Amino acid sequence: MAKGNTKISYEEGEDILSLWRGKASITSIEIGDFVVDIDSEGYVSGIEIFNASENLGIESGLLSIMDKTEMSVLYKPNYVYIRLDVKLPNKDKEVSIPLTVDLGHKRVEKEQIVFSR
Repeated sequence: MAKGNTKISYEEGEDILSLWRGKASITSIEIGDFVVDIDSEGYVSGIEIFNASENLGIESGLLSIMDKTEMSVLYKPNYVYIRLDVKLPNKDKEVSIPLTVDLGHKRVEKEQIVFSR
């Protein structure tokens, strides 16, 4: 499980949840209220969720105290599947984000990233 320089940020006034893994992004993919950042090697380097409380079904007060989230990313040729496991004091929430984009992966790879404050 990769951790390193990960960061969770929540802007309550704007209702934006950001997860960043400490790698610079070279491009972003926007899917509705979700922005997925991609690094120079074709891996997910971060994600921003706009209208986070509505999209995640979690009230903003809980998002502002969230201190851990896990992200699983499955890379396949022509397909990327992201699953977020948001960890909250009394409730865990799973969010799936399937992307039908080619990030240049020729074989199936899976990574698990742990974000914390």
